[in-house]
Amino acid sequence: MTIGLRDLFYAPITEDDQGNVIYGTPVRMAKAISAGLSVEVAEAILYADDAVDEVERAFVSGELKLNVNDLIPSTAAVLLGQTQDDNGVLIAGEDDDPPYVAVGFRARKTKGMYKYIWFYKVKFGIPDESYKTKGDGIEFSTPEIVGKLIKNQKGDWKADHVAAPTDAIAEAWFNAVYMPVKAE
Repeated sequence: MTIGLRDLFYAPITEDDQGNVIYGTPVRMAKAISAGLSVEVAEAILYADDAVDEVERAFVSGELKLNVNDLIPSTAAVLLGQTQDDNGVLIAGEDDDPPYVAVGFRARKTKGMYKYIWFYKVKFGIPDESYKTKGDGIEFSTPEIVGKLIKNQKGDWKADHVAAPTDAIAEAWFNAVYMPVKAE
């Protein structure tokens, strides 16, 4: 159970000459309003002796929907593969190619705990936009940006950690994209 959402970051992804993924320094994306995750899973069932013998499930891909307070032009340019001209105007073109980025945030839980999350490889699409005239009341219109989640080169797609903000891992969560620590 979570009761809050905050600290939404993205980290650029590049590859070295050997094709290894390198995560850049995390950058604050926007103020988070909501985040929704849906996951596609492949499933195979093996039948033997007239019954189910084995069930195998594997992550295929996912979709991350983020509703944010605003996407400033420089952030939109990075996430959507668009450009800004010399006047700072965001230019969308037919050759735009959104890059893969890592996306991280934390969601508040009860008793002073937070759920810290990093999605390792996300490619965002052009967000839907809607505009409405101001009537008798005030109504906010905020952008929702949707990204496709896939596995990184190691087969990982998500890191998830529950801890108090004073936990050593939690304190460093947004300094760099969390990488698994494997016992040798």
